[in-house]
Amino acid sequence: MRPLALTKKQIIAVLGSAKLVDRMLWATRHAEGKWFLIIREGRDLLVATESVESAYVRLIEGELPPLMPSERKPAESGVAR
Repeated sequence: MRPLALTKKQIIAVLGSAKLVDRMLWATRHAEGKWFLIIREGRDLLVATESVESAYVRLIEGELPPLMPSERKPAESGVAR
């Protein structure tokens, strides 16, 4: 029987990348990406297993979550050097 919810640690084990999971969580919370259905926030984050499965399908199809603000390059000023 599969669990109804997974912890962040379990999601990382399933998808294989902590950075990818962080991007998906950021997109879910801030960028209206809705990669996951978060059941419980806080120290013991729980995400619906079904949403992790659908996120995996999206990855297989070539879709990627957006970069987090800290990963984006600063906008170029357009000034020639």
